[in-house]
Amino acid sequence: MNKQMIVYDDQRQVFHLRNDNISYVFEIVEDTYLAHRHWGKRIESYSFSNKPTLKKRTFAAMNIPERPEFSLEYVPQEVSFPNQGDYREPSVQIRMRNGYTVSRFSYEKFEISDEAPTFTAFPHARDMPESASQTLIVHLVDAISNIRLLLFYTIFEDADVIIRSSKIINESSTSVMIEKLYSASIDMRYEGQLSTTFYGTHQKEYQLNRQSISHGKFSVGSNRGASGPQYPPYFSISKDATEFSGDVHAMTLIYSGNHLSNLERDQYNHLRLQIGLNPDTFTWQLDPGESFQSPQAVLSYSDNGYNGNSNVFHRFFNKHLIPQNWVNKSRPILVNSWEMSYFNVSENIMKDLIDSAKEMGFEAVVLDDGWFGARNSSQTSLGDWQVDENKFPNGIKPLVDYAREQGLQFGIWFEPEMISPNSNLMQNHPDWVMRTAEYEPILGRSQYILDLTKEEVQTFIIDLLTRSITDFGVSYIKWDMNRHITEPAANLMNKSQANEYSHRYMMGLYSILDTITTLFPEVLFENCSSGGGRLDPGMLCFMPQTWASDNTDGLDRQRIQYGASYLFSPYSLTGHVSSIPNHQTGRMTDFETRKHLASSTNMGYEMDIMQLSDHEKSVIKTHVEQYKEDRDFLLASEFYRLESPFDTNRCTWMFTDQARKKIIVYVFRNTYDLSELSLLIKIPYIDLKASYVEINSQKQYSGSELSNCGIALENQSGDYVAVRLDFEKC
Repeated sequence: MNKQMIVYDDQRQVFHLRNDNISYVFEIVEDTYLAHRHWGKRIESYSFSNKPTLKKRTFAAMNIPERPEFSLEYVPQEVSFPNQGDYREPSVQIRMRNGYTVSRFSYEKFEISDEAPTFTAFPHARDMPESASQTLIVHLVDAISNIRLLLFYTIFEDADVIIRSSKIINESSTSVMIEKLYSASIDMRYEGQLSTTFYGTHQKEYQLNRQSISHGKFSVGSNRGASGPQYPPYFSISKDATEFSGDVHAMTLIYSGNHLSNLERDQYNHLRLQIGLNPDTFTWQLDPGESFQSPQAVLSYSDNGYNGNSNVFHRFFNKHLIPQNWVNKSRPILVNSWEMSYFNVSENIMKDLIDSAKEMGFEAVVLDDGWFGARNSSQTSLGDWQVDENKFPNGIKPLVDYAREQGLQFGIWFEPEMISPNSNLMQNHPDWVMRTAEYEPILGRSQYILDLTKEEVQTFIIDLLTRSITDFGVSYIKWDMNRHITEPAANLMNKSQANEYSHRYMMGLYSILDTITTLFPEVLFENCSSGGGRLDPGMLCFMPQTWASDNTDGLDRQRIQYGASYLFSPYSLTGHVSSIPNHQTGRMTDFETRKHLASSTNMGYEMDIMQLSDHEKSVIKTHVEQYKEDRDFLLASEFYRLESPFDTNRCTWMFTDQARKKIIVYVFRNTYDLSELSLLIKIPYIDLKASYVEINSQKQYSGSELSNCGIALENQSGDYVAVRLDFEKC
């Protein structure tokens, strides 16, 4: 019997979801509407202490004539509709057969199940055998149009999150058009909160954006056919939180396509928070008897600041989202061929790389782009996934076998969603290209996109990967996606369904991913989209790690990894040590900086390790050996940001276990400042009553001293200095 985490008070008509740390409360009002009452720290009971007094307002619609003070314009709602006197952004909008978007949904019933909902070939939060969960399903019905709306709320015993989603069922005899369906919508009081979102671009992902909330509407999202690095699916609000303290409410979306996050402050100082499918690029025709399920939204709360909120996401994703075969499982330390030789790969080069990798203690070698077709540049051959016999006269399998003989795993790069104009696949299947019938498709990175809404294209990709994994014997796939959608269209039979295309594409992708990862659960799939262009929880459900950015620069990566850690644990992000001058920026940063940045992630290398001196090889071998010692600790650790590269000349973060027995601190000091005599680092996440020894210096300190006084480090001259501190409890 599951622990009872969802309680319905029939007398008060109140739903209360709670675990040991959080509560989520809403009320049925007038037997019809759902009013939001609390999302935050656990409360023992709810008796309407914060329920606002309603007053009659001019211009406010009266939803109940006998109660002129009651209007949906200022009732804090769980779900909202247009044309009912609530003039804010609706969370559900359905266009009926008569052309109107008027609807009148009313509460009908609820049900509670002792499990999280599961979806076929669609990313979702997963149950774990050792952790209880419960799901509340609230039924709302429009008795005139015969449309049913289900609201899902899942709470887990071991996670301070609420999982929300929506489902529409057409029980009428005519078709309707869904125009908006947000996964979550909540109304709260404005109390001076700030909003936090992220912006970015290729090679500059997850840049922090924190700002005040003005009257009106603020939205971020994507219409690119992918979650995108420009505005990833995340936002949070907090009044006075720091990294270390304060209430933080955050939302993200388990989805990889077009999305939108809305934050709206109205004239009564209410805040409406919404996240879900981007309505600018989405409609869905729902025929009689059909249903449509929204993606899941993850609502995270912590009263321990942004660090606390991030750790809620980290623990939840690592336990309830990533593929179960990779939960608490370490990944191989690899060297990737890309920045070593780009398209100039060959059997001899890869054999030499395998030999060097073995010598330095690596565990896997990855053959990146350039191994297939006539792929000597980005201009050609995507879709022609036959081995280039000029580069690999004996094929790939002998290389995989050779690597295995040396004790190494072997991985390979694919970009399965794409097709080059200059390819045999294009000649044989021009109808597989995503395009309109009237216009020539637009190129991006010299390539087109395959139409994943076609079953034959899905079958082609599944067969391709199945054959390649089986024939080559590889244990790692790097899955890339290097352009965004410009023509979300296909030769649809029903033109009125054209705005369904972007979501249908994503469903096609998920179907492929679900099939191939189910067939090969032991194969490690790494998500990549020119780096972090599709770094989102939806992809994490199928691939346990993501190449965080194509930018491996020792300065820029500090901000990228700092920002991405708001959502993702460092071990779910891959980071590589690369050569200098950096290939993206031309910047020179010392080896210690690049090493410690990569060691703060799922670490690997991306440089020519074959042309190094004996000393350089020894240094890398020592680094690899050190990371092997740290790896299991990093995989299971908690991660905390201490100093922000967005605000200071430094970037500092730490890893620690729950018992605070072991702590690793990384300090990155960028430009040298003569006036800064030393670097003072305070370590707040520590056992205040214990004593610690710093392993490198063998000096002993109390936890309270390290937390309150800090530790002073020499401010070495020269730019780009990195220091690692290792503390162990005495």
